[in-house]
Amino acid sequence: MKLLTFAPLVLLFCFCSCQNKSETAKIEKMENRDLKTLLEKQIKAGYGAEKNETDYPNYNLTETDLDVSNQILKEYLMKNGYKAPNNIQFNEIVNKLFQRTLDYNSEKKNIYINFTTPCDRVIKFLKNNSEEVQDYSFYINKEGNFITELFSIPEVLDYEKVFPEVATLEKNMPTSKDEIKIYKWNSLENLQNIREQNLKTILSRNKYLFNDSRVDLLWLLSNDKKFLTDLVIKFGFDKEKQINKMALEELYKKYEKENPIQVERIGDLIFHKNCDGTFSIRQGLLEYVRENTNENDNRFIYALSNYVSILYDGDLNKVFENDPSKVFSELQKANIVALIASIENPAVTKFKNKKPVLWNNESTALEDLSVSHPEVIEIIIKNNYFGIQNLKEIIDNLGSDD
Repeated sequence: MKLLTFAPLVLLFCFCSCQNKSETAKIEKMENRDLKTLLEKQIKAGYGAEKNETDYPNYNLTETDLDVSNQILKEYLMKNGYKAPNNIQFNEIVNKLFQRTLDYNSEKKNIYINFTTPCDRVIKFLKNNSEEVQDYSFYINKEGNFITELFSIPEVLDYEKVFPEVATLEKNMPTSKDEIKIYKWNSLENLQNIREQNLKTILSRNKYLFNDSRVDLLWLLSNDKKFLTDLVIKFGFDKEKQINKMALEELYKKYEKENPIQVERIGDLIFHKNCDGTFSIRQGLLEYVRENTNENDNRFIYALSNYVSILYDGDLNKVFENDPSKVFSELQKANIVALIASIENPAVTKFKNKKPVLWNNESTALEDLSVSHPEVIEIIIKNNYFGIQNLKEIIDNLGSDD
């Protein structure tokens, strides 16, 4: 596809309230034929359409739409404090975040990231502007080294200022054609606020993920929780304590309300099989459980203790999409047990006598398995306790009265 070229895109800074009239005049004279042609197409389609009072697919998004919005966003990011990493740095961060390796020798400009089904890598051109979206879609742009969504031009560009002739075209357009009702962009309530929110969101995501901006992390924690929790849930991003806390707390509340209660699914979040089948332990989340299990809070460690039962007895209540007892090998299951025991057993020793009403399990998961599945203890010992420092002492003390 022909690379879309824009005149130095000074036009983008109509976004800024400081844009003066002389700059606007220059912008209006610039030749941005590809941008303008696509804008007119999107304007004619409207932001939505209906036929016979039913949503009508009046516009099909393509890679051209993505490329144009990416060019706009690239300039916006550059002019608003985003420092794009070089290719090597960006590739390293992307690999850690999404387990994807970028090939800069490939002609592909956009890499698809499916936040609903992470192992689905077939590119789709979808927008995330509805809670009913089945595939929550993001794109890695290799030309500007940033992550983005797919936007229509009016969602990221004040087109009425930049292209007043297109605004006039829209104003004179009929609201229906061939029994199709068109919802014009200029009739969309709070379009300016939507546009500003889109731009701020993309800027903050990239500045936090690739520039480690703590200010932007705080903004995201208040304004973009779904994106952050999805990073944890879908991709195992566990390097940020504040995000770990938010994700675990929200998930626990959600699972606690299910019928039957499904808090064991916390285990599925921490112990995971990647798309390539490799075993993954999300150590940051496990460390959060270790640090936040206390006399008054055993929620997460008890959830993980129950998860151990499912590992060996099967998913009897059909809590999980894939039964963990069948997902992991015996070695991997023993590793999971070892990690959970390294937190649960010391906590029980420390807190059970202080608050027996809360810490009311008769025994720990490891104690139960030492009777029902003694081979698990043998696997742990044979594998040098998986390098867990306190585990030898815990196993040596099994069955003692201390």
